[in-house]
Amino acid sequence: MDRSLGGAAEPHRGQRFAAAHPLRLGLIMGPAFGALIGVILLISAMAGVGRPLTSTALLLSLGLSVFVGVFFAGLGYFERRRQRHYGHHHES
Repeated sequence: MDRSLGGAAEPHRGQRFAAAHPLRLGLIMGPAFGALIGVILLISAMAGVGRPLTSTALLLSLGLSVFVGVFFAGLGYFERRRQRHYGHHHES
């Protein structure tokens, strides 16, 4: 089924990066997501939403950014495994 959905196709540049650098991918995506949440919290504070900058909200945004970083690193390792399975693994 994976082959019929294109799983055996040659990986594109983003897939090769994810497979070659899964930790770097996580370290890019985690802080990027945290920055997005931080900007949303700041916009909420400037718009006058009641108490958007509480310690709970900040800890939740930090926890979510860590989760997103770990999740994307895991996706990178999965992509590395998938590429090895189909013989597309290239050393970088």
